[in-house]
Amino acid sequence: MADGGWIKLYRKTRQSFVWTDPNLLKLWLLLLIKASHSDSKFLFNGQEISVTSGQLVTGAHVLASEMNEGVPRDKAVTWRSVWRWVKKFENAEMLTIKSTSQYSVITITNFNNYQSSDKRVTSDCQSTDNQVTTYKNLKNEKNEKNINHSSASAEPHVDFDKLFEYLNEKSGKHFKNTATNRKLVHERLREGFTPKDLQTAIDNVTAGWLGTEMEQYIRPSTIFRASKFEGYVNSVPRVAKPQQSGGRPRRQEATPEWMAKDYKAPKQEATDAEKAELAAQLAELDKLRQEHDA
Repeated sequence: MADGGWIKLYRKTRQSFVWTDPNLLKLWLLLLIKASHSDSKFLFNGQEISVTSGQLVTGAHVLASEMNEGVPRDKAVTWRSVWRWVKKFENAEMLTIKSTSQYSVITITNFNNYQSSDKRVTSDCQSTDNQVTTYKNLKNEKNEKNINHSSASAEPHVDFDKLFEYLNEKSGKHFKNTATNRKLVHERLREGFTPKDLQTAIDNVTAGWLGTEMEQYIRPSTIFRASKFEGYVNSVPRVAKPQQSGGRPRRQEATPEWMAKDYKAPKQEATDAEKAELAAQLAELDKLRQEHDA
């Protein structure tokens, strides 16, 4: 890490997506400040590593710790967010990353352009080293033209017609490419998410919610919501589909024959013994009736 010297900061930074988010700007400045200004070696987690000008060796947790120095706990950023922002810088070709299982080497693109060639002006050349910044208006304008800022000023391109067509195909609904829906997507892209993340979130939400009580919430305002989107990109818990009869499969039984519409009971002939028994029972009933009447 560079522990001395100073760097240039171009006015065109205000035209970059970095300027739109305080955390992105802070992280970008941190990377510029940490980058080595010359070939050197230093220790990282007990391992000696060589770097060249514009390189730094770091990791997501280390960067997050440095980002959160002096920051209230409720405003601290997570290491996942920090690394996602670093990847956004890489997608914008502002830097490159080479990672191992222990550390990552970040190389700032065109780092020499951020180095000052001006001599330091001091209030007392013999005893002090107070740096005084100077403006180089016309000269800087000429130098800035040689620096590629276009890659840092644009978010990843998204074909919104295809995006919402894909959402409708996966959800079976009919959402439109409106300004409100596009705004939600733009906000997620500015946070460092990629077009692939948009598709993944749609896949996860529709796979987890279709056919459940949550299906009614499959819409852009839910999928691309700031507080939930990162979770949808990683996974969406599946919701159990409703089942009939208290969750048990319905029991299928054959309809009894006697319930059929055209059923007719079969005729049966009584035997002589059955006829004699029936006659005796009728005679007994008749006798009891007569005794009751008397």
